[in-house]
Amino acid sequence: MIHNRLLRRIFIVNLFCLFFLSSCSFKNRLAILKTPFDADTIKNVMVVNDHNETETIYNLIKPEDELAIRNYQNMDLITKPLTGTTNAYQGNYITYKVNQNGEVSMPKIGWIKVAGLTRNQAAKLIQQAYEKDELNAPLIDVRIVNAYIVLLGEVGKQGKYIIDREDYELIDLLGDAGGLLPSANRKMVRIFRGSRENPEIILVNLNDYDFIKNPKLKLKAKDIVYVEPRSAFANSQNLQSYNLFIQTGLIVINTLLIIYNLAK
Repeated sequence: MIHNRLLRRIFIVNLFCLFFLSSCSFKNRLAILKTPFDADTIKNVMVVNDHNETETIYNLIKPEDELAIRNYQNMDLITKPLTGTTNAYQGNYITYKVNQNGEVSMPKIGWIKVAGLTRNQAAKLIQQAYEKDELNAPLIDVRIVNAYIVLLGEVGKQGKYIIDREDYELIDLLGDAGGLLPSANRKMVRIFRGSRENPEIILVNLNDYDFIKNPKLKLKAKDIVYVEPRSAFANSQNLQSYNLFIQTGLIVINTLLIIYNLAK
């Protein structure tokens, strides 16, 4: 009788512990990149720690950038690197490094100043330089290889996305990623911009049409975009984990009871 009471007490204590640990372990476990400014929703677009940048054109070429350059008409024109260069091939593009002076060394035409230009401006400048010295006019395309955005969360495809056009906006990124999953919280999308030590944080409600008018949503290189799961989805996942945790605990307790009864 005493042993049965003891086992019942152990059973109750274990149930309490399982409930307490599961509630602590799985609460909000699906949400990442939480900030002190988060809420279930915001009205439109909220900017925290605004850096007040005034530039109207984003993602200009800088020293040390890597440019992927392609000639649509004749790749042979740009596939013969100058002596001492270390250019890499990426599909139909060749990667060139911008030096500290903001210049890139191109075969046959030499050094060209590209820092401070957009990718389209750089492409036009390189194209004009080749047209001046070559009989066959090229058709040049330039991409900034290290101008990428990291997309995480409830979207069709997470990962790094290279900015391959001017004024790349949040809605473009979500479209390229295959849209939002049904589990996405459309009322709370976060964008982290700038230095990791002191980032600008942009909170977006996608259900409000006015968000597409906000200039802050023109994405910049190295932006991190996170779409968190809806609370209901997270809670359902937590409940499933909780049930699995409890079931495992009950199996352990029942096994102990069987072993005890067999040993009597």
